[in-house]
Amino acid sequence: MIEIRNLSFNYEDSEETLKNINLSINKHEKVSIIGKSGCGKTTLLLLLAGIYKPTSGEIYINDKLLTNVRKETGIIFQSGGLFPWKTVYQNLSLAIKSNNSNITKTEMNEKIDNVLRELDIYEHKHKYLKELSGGQIQRVAIERILVMNVDLLLMDEPSSSLDALTKDAFQNTMLELYKKHDLTSIIITHDIEEAVYLGQKIIVMKDGYIHSIIDNEFYGDKDAKKTIQFYEKCIEVRKHLE
Repeated sequence: MIEIRNLSFNYEDSEETLKNINLSINKHEKVSIIGKSGCGKTTLLLLLAGIYKPTSGEIYINDKLLTNVRKETGIIFQSGGLFPWKTVYQNLSLAIKSNNSNITKTEMNEKIDNVLRELDIYEHKHKYLKELSGGQIQRVAIERILVMNVDLLLMDEPSSSLDALTKDAFQNTMLELYKKHDLTSIIITHDIEEAVYLGQKIIVMKDGYIHSIIDNEFYGDKDAKKTIQFYEKCIEVRKHLE
């Protein structure tokens, strides 16, 4: 699915932010990327989205060289990346039209209604984003991705502004969607427990490098979250961050 070869990147008039990154991610794999602020993890995500272009090296997605933004790639930022002055329906309809300009209004409405019901937010269809909670806004951001029929989901700390209970609900919603839609997904996070819960593979970044790649047997295991083994895995990840 994703092949990164000898990737380096630097912002104009600055030192290298990413240094000789090599990484393979399988189709349908769920990956967590964790690291301290400034380690380059968000920059890597923006390169995978096609928003930035490498200084050197190459990114291949589905065996094709990435040269531009792919319409099959969806990205969720901390803020949701939505238009706050528009309603839930308007945000979703814009996403659909940008991906399929030939869709009929009937088809579009049916698609929107289906995802709104799937994420239990149908009653907020005609509300403006300012009327929604942080958790609801992130659900709308997820819905925006689902209506676009993407095969790759990139998330930049999507739960960082949520309280503990809302964060748990968000994580469980993501797991349900992973199972139903079977996307390839990459989540950037500072939260070690979230990285372990949502990643089949955990990538630890330091100073622009991939420091380590950790296989994770606790991905999506809700029952394991309260066990000593789960917290031992979190401690293992923490040691790689030090």
